[in-house]
Amino acid sequence: MSSPRHARPLGFSLVELLIALVFVSFLMAGMLRIYGSAIQGFAAANESAKAQRDNRWAQENLSDDLQAAGYFFFYAGRPAVSGISVSSGSQNPLMLFPGQTITNKAADPANPSASPTSETITFDELQFLRDDILPVTAQLSAQPVGSGSISVTLSNGDLSQVKAGDFAVLMDAAPYQMVLISAAPGSGTTGTVPLSTAAVQDPNTGAVISSSVLSLSHQAGVDVVFVRTYQVVRYTVMPLSLDPSNTAATVPCMVRDEATYPGSGALIAWPAPTATAAQLAAANVTRTVIAENVTGLRFDMSLDQGATWTRGADWTTTQANLNAKLSALASAPGNAGVGYATTTTDPINPLWYRNAPLLFRADVTTRTVLKRTDYSATANVAAYRSRTQTFLVQPRNFGLGI
Repeated sequence: MSSPRHARPLGFSLVELLIALVFVSFLMAGMLRIYGSAIQGFAAANESAKAQRDNRWAQENLSDDLQAAGYFFFYAGRPAVSGISVSSGSQNPLMLFPGQTITNKAADPANPSASPTSETITFDELQFLRDDILPVTAQLSAQPVGSGSISVTLSNGDLSQVKAGDFAVLMDAAPYQMVLISAAPGSGTTGTVPLSTAAVQDPNTGAVISSSVLSLSHQAGVDVVFVRTYQVVRYTVMPLSLDPSNTAATVPCMVRDEATYPGSGALIAWPAPTATAAQLAAANVTRTVIAENVTGLRFDMSLDQGATWTRGADWTTTQANLNAKLSALASAPGNAGVGYATTTTDPINPLWYRNAPLLFRADVTTRTVLKRTDYSATANVAAYRSRTQTFLVQPRNFGLGI
């Protein structure tokens, strides 16, 4: 008789399981690496896209503002030089301050409890004078009686956007009237606007007739435009504390400040980056954060369509460069009688840039929120990814005589 054959046990041996486990471990490690790389790439792409959106948003806002730089609502009797100072140390109607610096306190998102890292941000600051057409569309509700007020109905905006010191312009064909508003009219889309004085333009001579009585020719339905005159707009970069959970850390932001031109002509003392809403209101400054993570803001100006530029190491040097270009422009063949100013400090023509072909160049640099090693050219060293965009703007109101 033959001996019985032993049956092979079902399943895998320990060696086979160990070998399979090793292969699965290698496979899982590879898959996790690919997954981690994909996640990191996705996050990096989102951060880069955000930096690009911030850059584009900053560029669009700045471009729109520069397009309106130098806008003034002129009527025949409004003196173009009233109260504007161009002497040294004054609030000139156009000023560029290159090479300004701030200290930003950058947080480490991987270690929020760590002390923020100090970094120096270098940028240019630009200030310019303009009138604001307020975003309020209104019509007279009724024919005005006397000079104390006008009744209006708004089709766009709110009366709370109108303040004492603004002007209401009653847009009749002739004669229109530009009326000083004596007190804030409150809020809502209908209401009464208190008036102080009126300046009536004679449609035949262009002279202004001082009057304490509004013309009875204004009928219900006449369009009313609200203007805030002599506004100084400033573009700068500030380190702002935006994270309530980590107030020691700051973010470099492009900021737009706006204030009324000082009656004394002295330089405006702009509120600090840490100013509260109450402090800004007390200083009569409107502050708007345009974009976050802005690490570069550079301006330049040209009077020959970009062939040469005038930015110097400081405002004094920039002014000297502008003066040389203005002098050459005024004395060029064929330019006699055009009315070009020969200097930026001419008290007779302080708004020199309105009839000069001034071209702005602006460079805006934004960066990602986080540092990553794949943003850096050095192995195992984290860095930001930055994006710079350059654009040219020739304001609508430049190259025009006054």
